[in-house]
Amino acid sequence: MPNIIRNTIQFCLAFIILGCSEPVDIPDIGAPVRSVDLQVGTRYLPLPQNAFSLPNISQVDLPAVAGSDAIWGATGQDDLGNIYLGFSTHGEGPQTSYLYQYSPSINMLTKQGNTLDQLHQAGIDKAGLGQNKLHSKFYQGDDGYLYFSSFDEQGESERDNPTWGGHLWRKRPDDLSWEHLLAAPEALIAVNTDGRFVYTLGYWKHMLYQYDSQTGKIKRAQVGSIDGHISRNLLVDHFGHVYVPEVSSNAEQQVSAHLNQYNTRLELVASYPLPSYQHKNMKAHHGIVAYTSLQNGHIMFTTSDGGLYRIDPDADGANKVILLGQFHPDGESYAASLFSFSGENFLVGLARKPKSKVYDWVIYELSTNTSVSYATTLDVGKYLLYGSSAKDKEGNMYIGGRQSSPNQKPVLFKVSY
Repeated sequence: MPNIIRNTIQFCLAFIILGCSEPVDIPDIGAPVRSVDLQVGTRYLPLPQNAFSLPNISQVDLPAVAGSDAIWGATGQDDLGNIYLGFSTHGEGPQTSYLYQYSPSINMLTKQGNTLDQLHQAGIDKAGLGQNKLHSKFYQGDDGYLYFSSFDEQGESERDNPTWGGHLWRKRPDDLSWEHLLAAPEALIAVNTDGRFVYTLGYWKHMLYQYDSQTGKIKRAQVGSIDGHISRNLLVDHFGHVYVPEVSSNAEQQVSAHLNQYNTRLELVASYPLPSYQHKNMKAHHGIVAYTSLQNGHIMFTTSDGGLYRIDPDADGANKVILLGQFHPDGESYAASLFSFSGENFLVGLARKPKSKVYDWVIYELSTNTSVSYATTLDVGKYLLYGSSAKDKEGNMYIGGRQSSPNQKPVLFKVSY
């Protein structure tokens, strides 16, 4: 159900129940109605005839950008089918990061600016300031803006925030200027939205921020995490509720992880156990590493240990968040990309097993909770690959990462059937 219809229904119910005793959010009736797949940052297309086979995986030519070394999951799309890429940098040179727009129909990359220049244009730069990471996904909101975040790594430790913190941004797809929305002391590593409410996650302690694109108001809540651990992503359902892992440990250093659900007022609604959210070194556990949404509103996600979960926003109690098992048929894996063909019964993505030499392409059938895998030619030793649900108008899937040898540089692969 599109958000505008759902919000209108909720407003009418609230008006009937509450009368005028409490303020309620009035939906923007003039907002364009977007399809469900665009709202959640993906594309739903018919199942390909050769869906149960190894797809074609080709490398997209990227420009040489001084100091850039990776696309750390910083991918996304707009409603027109353009793909967005965040180039992070590391080492010598300007401590900035770069945004590119890729137009698949004409195979063209266009530079969309860098963080330090945009901070200067906003009048909030300082001597020595750095923002070397564009790490979040890119999402187009119902207002037409693309939302994303950046952060700095200078001076950070397992307990200390980076020197220059993080920033939340938005821009029009056809505009080279960015609009600055929020400066935070934390590194803002992830962004997600239901179309209106934009959420960003910062480390440390899993600090959660909400930006209301209709009112411009900002809210903040601390979810909680142990020293040195940060989830790479957070999740948002069609009610605008956000889901963030809460990670704690006891005196015996036993780790406990739950997925906390917050409503649009950032009030804790419920907390659900994450039984597979474990690692002998939680600093190396990347939390939620991949996710995608289905047509029925279910959110599918993988954790750093390979567990595949389902969130049913319309369910209650123990049925809300369920561990389906391992995404890879052979058990534990690192599955940092997840896609759906039509938003129905099948999930696909790249995964790497412990000590494996190549990445596997995994096809998961939800109706039977079974999967198959095909070995690719992508060398685990050469590439570190991260991505999620970004697809173009033709249904091609995009996975970014870093080439580690013979030299470090950002890489982008197009997966097509």
